[in-house]
Amino acid sequence: MEDGVALADAERRLKAYVAALWGVDPPLRPLVQDGDPAAMRPRFDADLVRLPAVWPGMDFYRAALAHVGAHRMFSQPRPARGLKPLLTIVVSLVEDARVEHLAMRRLPGLRRLWAPFHRVEPSASLMAADLMERIARALFDPAYRDGNAWVDRGQRLFFERPDRWDDPDFSLMLGGILADDLGKTRVQINARGHRVEPPYRDDNSGLWLYDAPPEPPRDADDPLDAVRPERMEAEQSDRRDGPPQSPPQSLPRPAPLAVADAAAMRPVARHPEWDHRIGLHRPDFVRVVECLPERRPTPDGPADPRLTNRVHALVRHAVVARPERWRRQREGDHLDIDACIAAAVARRHGHAPDMRVYRRARRRDRDLSVLLLLDASQSTNDPAGDGTVLDLERRSADLLAGALAAAGDRFALAGFRSDGREAVQWLPVKRFGDTYDEAARGRLAGLDGRWSTRMGAAIRHAGSLLAGQPTLRRLLLLVTDGEPSDIDCPDPRHLVEDARKAVQELAGRGIDVVCVALGGDPGTHHRIFGRRNVLPVGRVERLPELLPAVYAKLTG
Repeated sequence: MEDGVALADAERRLKAYVAALWGVDPPLRPLVQDGDPAAMRPRFDADLVRLPAVWPGMDFYRAALAHVGAHRMFSQPRPARGLKPLLTIVVSLVEDARVEHLAMRRLPGLRRLWAPFHRVEPSASLMAADLMERIARALFDPAYRDGNAWVDRGQRLFFERPDRWDDPDFSLMLGGILADDLGKTRVQINARGHRVEPPYRDDNSGLWLYDAPPEPPRDADDPLDAVRPERMEAEQSDRRDGPPQSPPQSLPRPAPLAVADAAAMRPVARHPEWDHRIGLHRPDFVRVVECLPERRPTPDGPADPRLTNRVHALVRHAVVARPERWRRQREGDHLDIDACIAAAVARRHGHAPDMRVYRRARRRDRDLSVLLLLDASQSTNDPAGDGTVLDLERRSADLLAGALAAAGDRFALAGFRSDGREAVQWLPVKRFGDTYDEAARGRLAGLDGRWSTRMGAAIRHAGSLLAGQPTLRRLLLLVTDGEPSDIDCPDPRHLVEDARKAVQELAGRGIDVVCVALGGDPGTHHRIFGRRNVLPVGRVERLPELLPAVYAKLTG
């Protein structure tokens, strides 16, 4: 084997290899090597195959792509809802063996490709990771003898019924038996830290359907590459050759993301996440990746000048200044108690009292920092009015941002979306201290809707930016059309409780959080933000005129 083969260098050869094996040409993308490279496992979904950016040799890549091709040929994704992690792990392991044996029936040479990776030897270890690696070899190699009762039983039941290998339910049946047997022992398995062995096999996330938004599951290990613009490739022919049982052609690749350049895509923070089941934060659990939106052409001018003028007037007259109290005044609305006492003491001692015994308050400079945060998840592509929900968000944000800039208010504007806990994307349009110019408007026009809504992480990151602003009032104004969700959170309550905790954390730091809700469950929004801090928009089409009014109401 060669040492240190880069995916970028081998991509063309690998695509030809997959096309020769399975007759498909799936897009290949690298995983970012963050941490131990040996812990990384391939991932696949309906659109992409993700592989380590660098691997020890070409045989790793070939073995992985042959294995993923076997899954795409013979596996059927199953709902994961209600299944225990141990069951999904064991069923996935049996499914790996089942599809490989079916592939070796068709292409016997694959055995020579995969066999060198199954090197584990029998041992007395009862650690879950060791047992899983040994049963993986036992299900691959019928000549292997382990000596452990659980491994031996799994091997026997698997090879007793090769006639059942064509049935995808065989893996669920046998995996259920083995998971039940293992669950009755004292063996403990860390489902979160489980690592599939041998290393050419994928992490099995493509075998399960989780409760998530309608977009297909994507890789959560590669936040940088997940937003890299993809080069266009020749369209595939619709013609299909070969017998009816030939594998289906790969789905069309998604459109490239609107991101300016790779230099702007970088991890910027890690934030904790609240686990309501144990009542504790999981420290540094979520990674935020900053992705500068691509600049796109902006509208020539506002569609309705009257609306623009009204918005500017609303913002200009909003009371967002720090009150300054003036003491010892000759006129005022309230008595200055200290001055009154001093005057009474002076009169009692026979001195002429100072009659400046009033106080009054004045508001001088505008003293507010606001961060306008837009939901840029897949659901914002839903139609609304003459365009989409995201079109209305962009138009509303442009109106409000122009008015805030004209009034001299300190503000920032950003979007967010998520692709698993390792890829919460922060899309800065305008930062605090920057001007709202044509470049910022171009970035706003470049926001596009993708993926999911890990709201708690976005709220915490926004709070960290607002906390550094030297103003009396700090406001996070979040515009969303849905509820928290992500591909790696089958429990819908988890992200709701995390977002609620994030709002409470910001409140403890003196930061107000208000949600402008364009859809979703009102009960969920009220639980996260509080009933008074949720402003529902009945008709999404009215958002451009309502959002500035909401701002004026909050700051008045």
